[in-house]
Amino acid sequence: MNRIKKLIALISATAFLLANYSSTSAFNRHDHDKYMIDVLFKLFKNVENDHSIEKEIQALESASYLCIDQYNGNGESDLVFLEQYGVKDLPSSISKIDYTAGYNHRRATHRGWDGESTAVYNTTDRERWVIRKSILLNTTDEIFDFNGSDAKHDSFSALIYYIHILGDRISDQKYYSEAEIMEVGGRTDKEDIAHELIHHIEILFSDQKYTNKFIHVISKIEAYNDKISALYRKNHNTISEEDFDEYKKYTEGIMEVLHCNLPEMLKDEDFFKEVFY
Repeated sequence: MNRIKKLIALISATAFLLANYSSTSAFNRHDHDKYMIDVLFKLFKNVENDHSIEKEIQALESASYLCIDQYNGNGESDLVFLEQYGVKDLPSSISKIDYTAGYNHRRATHRGWDGESTAVYNTTDRERWVIRKSILLNTTDEIFDFNGSDAKHDSFSALIYYIHILGDRISDQKYYSEAEIMEVGGRTDKEDIAHELIHHIEILFSDQKYTNKFIHVISKIEAYNDKISALYRKNHNTISEEDFDEYKKYTEGIMEVLHCNLPEMLKDEDFFKEVFY
């Protein structure tokens, strides 16, 4: 009988570990890259095998990873590639931006593009984030010519950032508070992904603001934000376990809006068209 109990305990413990491993590792770097490629390059039929833009795609993927998801000493080869590509002012080594554990990096890199100005970070985290953010900004600056528009340059980089954070919210198996990762929507202070996307889309596509596609994108994100806001208020500024599936559905809806509309909008922007079209 004792052997049976021990066996049952072992099976239960193994099942728990496997489930926990699955929930934390199922969404890997390739998944994030795919979201970014789908939103930016849906119009390409085989973007990952197009050798004419291979280095540009790799540079965006490497910069996004180093900016947002790097930890535990990984990413040295990405840093080397970006240096060879010509990106300026990179950190001298991974140790300048490294976090030793996964969730340490998330608390310091997943809470907003302008996170360095908030009071929630300690000095070391803020310094690391400033360097990480500069990697993505300097990479997009090397790839594209924003014709002197610092605002468009910043907003395009922010768009890449928020696609990644949105992907994390989609992959999460439970709700995490804004202390762990930026809220998707519904906040009265507008410090959430939905409001940030609207802000940066309005800057990035300012020349398209009267087009049907632009109006559609903004209105759809606003609609999803309103739905999340209702869930958020209902549970005193959090998301309950019962409402989590609904919350994820709205999060996926925002990603789908980006995926279905932004590739065509980007194709009409000179800085993007000159590189990829």
